[in-house]
Amino acid sequence: MPIDFRMTKKGLILLIDSYRSVEELRQDIMKKFADAKDFFTEGDEISLMLTQDTSKPDDIVKIVSLLSDLGVHVKDILVGSMEQKDVKVGQKYDLVREKITEVRGAQIIRRNLRSGQIVVHNYDVVVVGNIHPGAEVIAGGSIVIFGTARGVLRAGYSQGEEGIIAAIDLKPSLIQIGNYITQEYDRFDLPAVAHVRTGRIVVEEADNVKFEVKGGTN
Repeated sequence: MPIDFRMTKKGLILLIDSYRSVEELRQDIMKKFADAKDFFTEGDEISLMLTQDTSKPDDIVKIVSLLSDLGVHVKDILVGSMEQKDVKVGQKYDLVREKITEVRGAQIIRRNLRSGQIVVHNYDVVVVGNIHPGAEVIAGGSIVIFGTARGVLRAGYSQGEEGIIAAIDLKPSLIQIGNYITQEYDRFDLPAVAHVRTGRIVVEEADNVKFEVKGGTN
């Protein structure tokens, strides 16, 4: 089945094997939960298992947000396959949720993010700490890091190219804003901001950043 629940030694897993569109997936998940409404209680935790084909960063934030709206907490994200009797995990991300404060839709993470940890949020994300190589932040809006940023940073999945990524030390292995992706960019030893200008991602010192606005830059 494209979507299924499996109970394993690791706990309950929601397997998403395939889907044609996010909206179709949304309907399938809602139906699946409606059919199992007597099985869940508010605040239950599950693992989310995706395949290599379904582990799309721009969809993950929407899936996690939908599950949150349904009252279910995603504790980790697995990438692999579900055999008849076993789970084969190629990659596991611990979804960071502790010490989070909601501020006008933003999430504030007060900790360092280490390899294998992931933050997924439909709005802005603020990290008060460092992002180590192997960690990942996926945000619907912008990402601001009060620390050193390595790892993978993906912003603008809801906001599009209006999203920005800013850090005291901005040197991630990959930057994505909306549909734009880059691993080649200017690196500075001062606070810097990544943003989209004239159809590409640019990184500039925070003191000299020139954002694109209608009719020119600012």
